[in-house]
Amino acid sequence: MRQVSRLLAGFIALGTAAFTLVGATAAANAATSTVYVSKHGRGGNSDRSCATARYRHINQAIAAAPKGGRVIVCGGTYKVQAVVTKSLALIGRHDATINAQGQKPITKKLPGGSGVVVFGTRNVEVTGFIVENAGFDAILVGRSSRVLVSHNLLKHNGDVGVDFNGTSDSLATRNLSEFNKGGGFLIADDLGPTHYDAVTRNAALHNPGGCGVIIAGHSTAGVWGNYVAHNLIAYNGLNRKEPGAGVVIATEVKGERVSDNDVADNDIYGNGLAGVTIHSHVPGQRMSGNQIVGNDIGRNNLVGDTIGLAPPVTAHPDKRTTGILVGASSVIRVWIHGNYIHDNWFGIYLNGRIHGHIYNNRFHRVHKRIKVA
Repeated sequence: MRQVSRLLAGFIALGTAAFTLVGATAAANAATSTVYVSKHGRGGNSDRSCATARYRHINQAIAAAPKGGRVIVCGGTYKVQAVVTKSLALIGRHDATINAQGQKPITKKLPGGSGVVVFGTRNVEVTGFIVENAGFDAILVGRSSRVLVSHNLLKHNGDVGVDFNGTSDSLATRNLSEFNKGGGFLIADDLGPTHYDAVTRNAALHNPGGCGVIIAGHSTAGVWGNYVAHNLIAYNGLNRKEPGAGVVIATEVKGERVSDNDVADNDIYGNGLAGVTIHSHVPGQRMSGNQIVGNDIGRNNLVGDTIGLAPPVTAHPDKRTTGILVGASSVIRVWIHGNYIHDNWFGIYLNGRIHGHIYNNRFHRVHKRIKVA
């Protein structure tokens, strides 16, 4: 956890209550700071409970809520893209469901609509929802900081369950992300630098065309100091046309920084590529300092990895089951230690310009512990 900012490390240590105390819901104790949304809401209601909700539409309630207040969304299905651009808590109750099918993106830079968008703000909480059928992400956190995403079910969306993008000091915890086309969780920099975010104690399962957790450089803004830990990551990326890893750290952008990220203490098995995969596809990238530590990594790389490295490195595809794979066209340093790797042909597969600090790993039912291709 060495790369996590002090602020976020405190939140993780104290649990999600820390966000509640210092973040979006700090002012929410007063009844006047809470508004309710219900399928049966009416303008003249007292707005003290789900039974007396004043609002029927989530975005109207968000607009009416004071900064630092709460929007309670009561049970039912809402066909909407909820957009949060100020500090508040958006809380779902009684299986509140956001069906985002057909929603339009909030900016031209995004390929589709999302279920919940937190954009250009800080101190926000999104918790307690089922989010489904978005063309893009279930929950997109863009250009924001100190955002908590917790206790949500994110399923059947066009890209990922939770996307931290151009975002810092934010936490996704205790979410279930499944059957999303692009993967479970994404930490990326399409919208700006992304650093000191954490994805902890979630489950990423059965996401067919992407990875369980993706730490990716898509621009030159940079992705660094993020923390992926204590997650269950299984059966992702089994689409043979678009296979995915359990956790991937990767970029194809020359000069990009994807460094000093930690992948720790996760349970990872049954994924299309290696349990933890690092891909530095071209020279000139800054991808040193990433750590893979303390993970329980079972049988992975069920589809096989072409690796796809540019000269001066020749890629040697890995078609065997593999725990951890590092392929690098850039010169990178990586730390791999304290992992339990089992039931694979290769424990650790290395291809390219890699300075590996590899120690104290345990292997069981592994044909070759370390393969240098």
